[in-house]
Amino acid sequence: MSNKLHRTREEGHGAGMEISGQIIEYLLATVAAAVCMAVPLYAREAYEQIGNAKFEIYKNILCLGFVPLLILAAVHWFFGFREGYKYRFSATDIFVLAYLLLTTFSTIFGGFFQDALWGSFGWNMGLMAQISFVLLYFFFSRFGKYYRPVLFILCAVSAVVFLIGILHRVGIDPIGFYQGLTDGQKAQFLSTVGQATWYASYLVVVLPIGIAVFLYTHNRIWSIVSGIYILISFCSLVTQNSDSAYFALAGFMLVFFWVCVEKRESLRRFMAVCAMFFLSGKIMYYLMRIDPNPELQYDFLTRLVLDSTLTWVLLAGCLALYVVLWQRKDKSYPARKMLWVRKAVLAGTVLVCAGVILLIILQTRELLPAGIADKLSAVSYFHWEAEWGNGRGRIWSFAIKIFGEGNLLHKVLGVGPDCLSSYVAAYYSEEAELFWGQKVLTNAHNEWLNMLINGGILGVVSYAGIFVAAVRQFMKEAHRDILLTGIAAAVVSYMAYNFFCYQQVCCTPFVFLLMGVGAYLCRRDC
Repeated sequence: MSNKLHRTREEGHGAGMEISGQIIEYLLATVAAAVCMAVPLYAREAYEQIGNAKFEIYKNILCLGFVPLLILAAVHWFFGFREGYKYRFSATDIFVLAYLLLTTFSTIFGGFFQDALWGSFGWNMGLMAQISFVLLYFFFSRFGKYYRPVLFILCAVSAVVFLIGILHRVGIDPIGFYQGLTDGQKAQFLSTVGQATWYASYLVVVLPIGIAVFLYTHNRIWSIVSGIYILISFCSLVTQNSDSAYFALAGFMLVFFWVCVEKRESLRRFMAVCAMFFLSGKIMYYLMRIDPNPELQYDFLTRLVLDSTLTWVLLAGCLALYVVLWQRKDKSYPARKMLWVRKAVLAGTVLVCAGVILLIILQTRELLPAGIADKLSAVSYFHWEAEWGNGRGRIWSFAIKIFGEGNLLHKVLGVGPDCLSSYVAAYYSEEAELFWGQKVLTNAHNEWLNMLINGGILGVVSYAGIFVAAVRQFMKEAHRDILLTGIAAAVVSYMAYNFFCYQQVCCTPFVFLLMGVGAYLCRRDC
């Protein structure tokens, strides 16, 4: 990969390098726009093998587009070296390259080479998928000039997807995907994405971009459009029935608060976003009562958002703060004091997380007073057991066990990308059948634990390093462009959501694309 940065010559760009760079920029934008449209919308036979269908269209677009892109990049790189350009690599770049190298090693030495190339059936997160994510990042970080139309298409398509999801939840099926499905199946699938977990993973990655536009735009039309987009997205988020989405929500809202608290206007808009979230819960609560699905049983957090008195109080509080900030717009803003509020919120978040973990431990070991224990027993998340988190308790315990029993090579380099199921079938088939019958354990339902097994210690360190370095860089450079905050929020959202989920084609390509855009924004003015 290359970049038109840090020249050692003063006479301007060479013609060959400039022309090849421009062609790459146009072609990359075309390929990315096709991915942003096709992956969320495409399905062959409604929800039948929809994951495979989406990966097939994703693979075909990238194979068609990346072959000429790689040839052009080689030409561009050749001209760059010939003309004396220097190439700089950020910390994120280094982690991405290290991850690519280590994933290749795990594919070769993990013991499941054939399975590792394309990955497990239905997920397809093997070596080829990992290479595509790396290429998306590097191409956009160097040639992302036309990122704006790409992001516009990404958000516009997602708005259509979310609207269909809302209609599905109120009993309207404009695309005919629900024909022949039972009420139980309708509760599990949404819009053109499919399974609710996949749907939510797409939603929480794309939504922060729209929020960033709303928070920082000075254009009234864009403010209105992005506000409508946010309300639509929140209405879909509060009904998708994946509690993991609320952890992602907490993650990206904390990022936005961290930045918005510095100025009154951005903090006022942040309160508007919070109000829209609580309002969306009330809107959807009443809409879904028109034609309810008897099989749609919401978990604790979704019920809390939809019909709890607490959320009415929080909605009123957000609106009150919004009005106060609006009325005091001509007054001085105590920016330094508000930074203490930021630190207090961060400290409070850490304490809440630590407190929840402590309560889970105490409740599980039956060490809490009877009155408190009885109240907590109403929420399944406070008692760790095999079925905790829709079966994640058993899955995580099993995954930790097989990692601990693995040999040194597998501990360091892993068993190969998307090869957990192959590894289990080879060494733990009887135990897995005892737990899950004929079902296949494809992943650990925790991306970081899954990466520990598939990529080993080195793989998970390099992979986590990509996201941590990217967020650090984007937050540090957020003053350059309003989108950097939104991209940092999207990355944090992805990390939080996939603590309970996994890589797949509806979310992972988009977070790497966004990180590439963020890297480009940081580089372009250097």
